[in-house]
Amino acid sequence: ESPMGLTKRKDSYYVEFRVLDDGKRLHLAAGVQGARLKRWKVGCTNKTTAKQQEAIIKTQLLSGTLLSERVQHLSMTLGAWAEVYKKIEDVQRIRSYRERCQRIDQTIVPFFGAQTLLQDLTVCGVEAFRQERGKGRAVATVNVDHNILKHMLKHAMKRDLITRNVACLVAAPKPKNARDRVLEPDEWTRLYDAAPGWFKPVLLTGYHTGMRLEEILTLTWDRVDLERGRIFLPATLTKTKQDRSVPMTPSLRREYQLLRQQDGIVRISGLVFQKNGKKFTHTYRTVRDICQNERIENFIFHDLRHCAVTNLADAGVDTETIMKIVGHSSVEMFLRYRSIKAEKLDDAMSRLNTLITRRSPASSQAHEIATI
Repeated sequence: ESPMGLTKRKDSYYVEFRVLDDGKRLHLAAGVQGARLKRWKVGCTNKTTAKQQEAIIKTQLLSGTLLSERVQHLSMTLGAWAEVYKKIEDVQRIRSYRERCQRIDQTIVPFFGAQTLLQDLTVCGVEAFRQERGKGRAVATVNVDHNILKHMLKHAMKRDLITRNVACLVAAPKPKNARDRVLEPDEWTRLYDAAPGWFKPVLLTGYHTGMRLEEILTLTWDRVDLERGRIFLPATLTKTKQDRSVPMTPSLRREYQLLRQQDGIVRISGLVFQKNGKKFTHTYRTVRDICQNERIENFIFHDLRHCAVTNLADAGVDTETIMKIVGHSSVEMFLRYRSIKAEKLDDAMSRLNTLITRRSPASSQAHEIATI
């Protein structure tokens, strides 16, 4: 049996050695009774790099410098684990990976201390973290940091570095930041007319489909079917992690046909909305400037999602269909985005009163009383 081995799997090369663990260090033990097979993930599919890593691990085993897992687990600090966590492939695939790393380096690790052992993290510590972060910040912002810490400790538990996730034992209150801003028809007209030419199709897409800004800005032509009038969003790019087929209105479809003609055949699989091959930036600032100039108050780009949901409902489209179009995973979320004006509520009660009056055996008497 070979004392060492390099195996390749779909995600990475792996280094394998038979080792003995004396409770303090790992030792190379090919052919030794009681030795167990230990596997290390290289983290890449390059054979040259994998062989170099194999040689390093073998040298460490021969020299007795590789610590026992029991020692590693007891001595793993938050700072050291943060560096390991950031290299995990599943973590690196998260859309907000760069922002996540910044929050870890600038907020989470500095608060708890880089040298703090993972096993020494406590519920009280997490509560203190939330309290400190909550000073002058929205609940939603604190929840983002809290969720990142939860995820870090979840992966630490999977690797037996800790026995419990203390971040999960601290409640994270739901933020009271639900918005119900929907543009009036004249406000939409002013917003659209005042927008620069490059930004008009972006606004139109949000207003007509309810797509999220990031879904719009990362949209590529290979996911736009102009023949059928569909936009396809793969699970990797949606917030709900589910594929979505978004139908286009005739006017939006015409807008995209014009864009395609301008783009030409050269960038047919590139970004739909781009400048010099790169996606648009400063979109929130653009909306803010337009709103200031047009005196449109309390409006952000994401509110176009509220507009789309409300307009679809007003057009008589059923709830399930709207949820599929805009990508809502629950009725609760749909209702957050569905704005109902006070006049419609009054109209609903008026209709109810009419129905009850008509059905009542003493409808004529009730009518007389109501008109006194």
